[in-house]
Order: sequence, then C-alpha cells, then structure tokens
Amino acid sequence: MPTPLHLLLIEDFEDDALMVLRELRRSGYDVTHKRVETAEALASALDSGPWDAIIADYALPRFDALAAFSLVQQRGLDVPFLIVSGQIGEDTAVAAMRAGVHDFLLKDRLSRLGPAVARELREAALRAERRKMQEQLLLSDRLASLGLLAASVAHEINNPLASLMANLDFVLNPEAGSATVSADQEQALRDCMLCSERIREIVRDIKIFSRPDEKQRGPLDVHRVLDSSLRMAWNHIFHRARIVKDYTAVSPVLGSEAPLGQVFLNLLVNAADAIPDGDSTTHEIRVVTRQDGPSHVRVEIHDTGRGIPPELRERIFEPFFTTKPVGVGTGLGLAICRRTLNEMGGEISVESEVGRGTVFHLRLQTAHGDMEKPEKPAPGKVLKQRLLILDDETVVGRALQRLLQAHCEVLVLSHGREALALLTSGRRFDAILCDLMMPEMSGPRFYEELSRLAPEQARRVIFMTGGAFTEQSRAFLATTGMPCIDKPVEFQRLRSLLAAMPPLTGDEDATTKTA
Repeated sequence: MPTPLHLLLIEDFEDDALMVLRELRRSGYDVTHKRVETAEALASALDSGPWDAIIADYALPRFDALAAFSLVQQRGLDVPFLIVSGQIGEDTAVAAMRAGVHDFLLKDRLSRLGPAVARELREAALRAERRKMQEQLLLSDRLASLGLLAASVAHEINNPLASLMANLDFVLNPEAGSATVSADQEQALRDCMLCSERIREIVRDIKIFSRPDEKQRGPLDVHRVLDSSLRMAWNHIFHRARIVKDYTAVSPVLGSEAPLGQVFLNLLVNAADAIPDGDSTTHEIRVVTRQDGPSHVRVEIHDTGRGIPPELRERIFEPFFTTKPVGVGTGLGLAICRRTLNEMGGEISVESEVGRGTVFHLRLQTAHGDMEKPEKPAPGKVLKQRLLILDDETVVGRALQRLLQAHCEVLVLSHGREALALLTSGRRFDAILCDLMMPEMSGPRFYEELSRLAPEQARRVIFMTGGAFTEQSRAFLATTGMPCIDKPVEFQRLRSLLAAMPPLTGDEDATTKTA
C-alpha cells in the first residue's frame, strides 16, 4: 500500500517537478504536493503546513535552496529538507550539508531519491521522539526545582506563622482568659490576624508547586484552584488587565490540584503576556466556569490581547514552538498543558482573532461522589483533657498550649526521645499532636517506635506539617492513613480530630494514675 507523503516542492520548472514526483511515486509514495518558486510563496506554504518533507531545486531565478532552508530553520521546523539539482560543484554540496540540509542529490541520479526520503523520514521521527523525551526531562527538572523551593519556603514560613496565629487567637479568644485589651488594641490585633490569614493563603498557593509529581486524582473544587492560580499570577496581570471572574455553580472535577493549578497559571500568564503593559483599564482577562452537561465542566480563559494568527493556532501546542522572543520561554508551556489535561481525561482548544484576543477552552471531567466536607465535632463531645504536643519549634508548641489549655491539660515537648521516655514510663494521653518533620527524630520514626512501645498510644497520634515532605514521609502517610493537619493549624479541624478520639479505657489510663 502506498505511503502518504505531504510534500512541499521548491522548483521553478514544471517538467523537473513532474520528474521528482514520478520518482517518488515509483518508490511507493502517494504524494500530495504544493509547488512554490519564491520566498513569499514558501513562507505562506510553511505557515499552512505541516509538511512531511521539503525538496528544493538548488538555484531559482529569485531564490535558492539555502535561503529556503534558512526560512525553515527560522520557524523552528524539523522537516526533512533535500536539495535536488542539475549540476553543482562538490564544495557547494558540502557547504549545504554543513548548513544542516539533510541530503543532496543530482537530477540525473534520482533513483536514490525514494530511499533518501525514507531514511530522512525515519530520522525525523527519531528526532521527534528524542525531543519528546527532552521535554519530559526539562519538565521534570523544572518542576522538581520548583517543588523543592516551594516546600522549603512553605515550611520556613508556616512554622513561625503557626505560632503567630495561635498567639493572636489566644489573645483574642475570651474563653482563654487572656488579659482585657482596649478597643483600639483589639482592632490592631484583628488586623494582624487578617494579615496572617492572607499570608497563610499565599503559602498555600505556593505549595501548588511543592507536589509536582502528584498523580493521585480526586474531586477538586475548580474555583478554589483557579483562585489560587489567579493570586499567583496577580503581580504579572494587574498592570496589564483587570481580572473578571464569571463563575457559576459547577460540579467537582476529577484531577490533581498541583498539575491543574499549573495549567491555569500557565494560561493566565500567557494571557497577560499577550496584552501590552501599562493599559489595564482597557484590557481584561476573564475567567469563566460553566457546567457542560452532567459529565464535564468547562473553564474558559479569555484575554483581549493581540490574538494568534490562524496558521499558528494548532502549532502553539507543539513542544518547543513559541511566538515569544528568543530567550523568553521554552515553548513547552502549552504542550505541557495539553499533556497534563489529557492525562486527567480533559481537553484544551483555542479560539482567537488577531487584534481582538484569544479564548482557551478547557473541558474537565466531573468527579463521581461528593467533595470532602469539613469535619464537625460530634454533638455532645468535648475536647479531651490530656494532650501531648511534640514539636521541635518550641514557639509553636507554647502557642498551641496557650490556646488549648482552657480545655486541655497540655504538655509540650520538643524532642522525640524525651516523649518516648515519658510514654514508656507510663504516662498516657488522649491525643498526641506531633510534628511530621523534626531534625533529631522525624514524626514517622517517632510513630514507629511508639507503635512498638505503646501501640495503643500510637493510634492517638495526629501529625502536623509546615509543608515540607520527604518521599518517605509522603509514603508513610499514604500507607498508614494517619491524620495530618497543616500549619498554621485550623482549630476547627483540630477540634474535630480530637473529638473523634475514643476516650482512654481503664486499662490504658491505669498507668497514668499510678505514675
């Protein structure tokens, strides 16, 4: 069966063009072709591609093969490019090959044309596969670096922020029995709390990048992920365009928060880049969400930027293709977006009009089942009376102690071995609040030792994290299913977990009474 071949032929003589086509068909190719003679016609044909191969006469009246090859290279196209000429010197042929032309043939020896085209098509396929692997490596390296930076930043901010917010909550909480403050002082403290909550949201947004390899998929609130991406992109957008959110009630979507957040962030940054700087009053970026039947949610990101020419609208999804200046961007962003969405069972497409703007359409699968609902304390239950807090950041432990001591008998320790020694001696607690990442003894290591020494107490551990995860700690939480709460601690969530703890049995508590 003939092999289809979409051929761009640069030739000024019709008879010579027919000779090339005849030889290719004799070699088993079903050729569809376009013949051009000028640089302008070649540029138009390249934009209307793609082409499987390009065959060029060496010399034309107003054009030559090396100039044609230069145009192909300027567009970043990797298409087999062969020169077919009448008579040419050896030095010229060598110069063409050194420039990157894939092969050079003489018109009176065209029997070699079919095998040469077949070889170059195979080589082009291998190069495409290598580029795909390179794209994946670049993506992995970039996301790994971002993930490491984000996790470190989140952890370093969250620990002092946890202490700050707990102390503010303690001072502002009348049940804590704290000293009375004046109205102005109370307002100042509440302003501090609002600012702290804003910092917590920023850190949560940064943590989108701390789990780049996250493959677990579940129900996601698409508006929450969009809002995080919008906050991340705000500094890039606000001096170019105003943001308009056109949200409607939609079902939870199936996906992973980190990759989906990166898709939204990339599209928002691209939208901003398409808009000139300094004219935010006349431009907008509009984010739209709509339910698209029972099984899909549609997300649209509109911009009023320069638009994308028709001939480039599909090519923008090709790896390493970019319309940005040299040195700005890798040309990977939209290729990664499409691949990420495909992996989630979603789709992406684009509409654009030059001079009026662009719309990216995302179609996401809805998730089966309800979104996880916030836990509420069981009716009639109160916080347990004995709580051990284990955290190497003593300011965090003390702040949590101040906030909880009105309801609990709280003991704060900063070393895992000290806590193990206390528990081995017979002390028992209704719950143990333990930091996941500690320098001397990690949370998982403490849990393993406690499971061996006092397994009934190990079942009462609740982990805390400031955002830094190792692969081991991630695997530990996934395997054991132990509860883990983020710092700064959401006290509604903590109270729910404490209320869910069963009361100490008589056998468990006996050692405490005799200790």
